[in-house]
Amino acid sequence: MKTPAPVRRMLQMCPAAWRIFLRCLQMSCFLLVCAALLLIAWDGDYIKNFRFFQLSAALQEMAQLSLLGAVILPPCVEDMAGRAR
Repeated sequence: MKTPAPVRRMLQMCPAAWRIFLRCLQMSCFLLVCAALLLIAWDGDYIKNFRFFQLSAALQEMAQLSLLGAVILPPCVEDMAGRAR
């Protein structure tokens, strides 16, 4: 079975690009876990704990931003490393 071109390119990334990719994924997972814990603490009570709901929504958006960074930053680092050679 032949691997697709994007997967092949990912497997050939330099160590700095891999580090950025993995750290962005880890940060995204951490933010999503924190958002889930806040939703558990929120307990559906709008009046008392609405700030937990707002903070959870903000953390979910930050997790999406971290995933966007995981997609954009490693190829940029790869291109910079390629130019430096």
